[in-house]
Amino acid sequence: MKKILVLAGGSVKGAFQAGAVRAVLEGGFTPDWIYGISAGAMNATFVANELGRQTLASQPLDWQEVSRTLCQFWHDRITSPESLAWRRGTYELGLSALRRNFEGLLDTTPLRQLLEETIVIDNLNASPVGLRVGAVDITDGRIVYADPSYPNFLDYVMASSAIPILMPVIQIGGNPAMPYLDGGLRDVAPIRRAIADGATEIICVACHAQELQGQAFAYGNLLALVDRAMDIAVNEILNSDLEWAEFFNALLPEDGSEVLIGVMKGHRKMKLTIIRPTAPLNIDIQSFNSDDIKRLVAIGYQRGREVMGFQ
Repeated sequence: MKKILVLAGGSVKGAFQAGAVRAVLEGGFTPDWIYGISAGAMNATFVANELGRQTLASQPLDWQEVSRTLCQFWHDRITSPESLAWRRGTYELGLSALRRNFEGLLDTTPLRQLLEETIVIDNLNASPVGLRVGAVDITDGRIVYADPSYPNFLDYVMASSAIPILMPVIQIGGNPAMPYLDGGLRDVAPIRRAIADGATEIICVACHAQELQGQAFAYGNLLALVDRAMDIAVNEILNSDLEWAEFFNALLPEDGSEVLIGVMKGHRKMKLTIIRPTAPLNIDIQSFNSDDIKRLVAIGYQRGREVMGFQ
């Protein structure tokens, strides 16, 4: 058995995911690996960190405590846009354009500080659960799934969440020859990678509903426009990822036998569970507050309980 928890991207909607993860872990699912993209990479890294901390402290693994701590982290630490990034001033942006060293509309120093205050590499290396986070090398366009054995691992976590234009390109280890951005450019939900790696059971928690739905927004505001454009692209990629996984699994033998020939060689039908919102999660990345975060966590927890089959 190889059980993988797949956590998709979703920016601040990762609060919904935290609530759903709590429901999943309370329901008794104990993954062997956690794969994450963007906000999912942050949540995955936090869970692995807490499990590693318990292990180093010689404590029995308490999955429910880990899930509660994850939700509390969102409640306590992600309380406003400034918890994650600062908006750059007009003068700074104009100067960067002239000098051709654009570093994003937002300064993500707060997010970096939050990671460094929260995550300990020794904890990740001690975690009994494997961790992979996806980020895109913008030089050649390939997606790289980094684990904590990679040098400068936190750079990959930062890069996995680096929304193009909004956030700066992350140079891994400060190396200009290793520029990385949001893993969601290639995989919003790393479910294909989980299947390729031989998962026998997958629970995937996504942060976007199937239908994007139209709603008015200030498209003259550059931050709002970039966020909306990314939402549209992310929703399309996510739907494609999940539909492919369901179709692939449906074609595998019902008796659980291994496919011996062809493109599906080596695969068996897996248990596949997908948790996602039933309606779009409305939150303004420029003006949210702690109540908005608590609302999303609560929605995620309730949705997770519904899909996992308990109320």
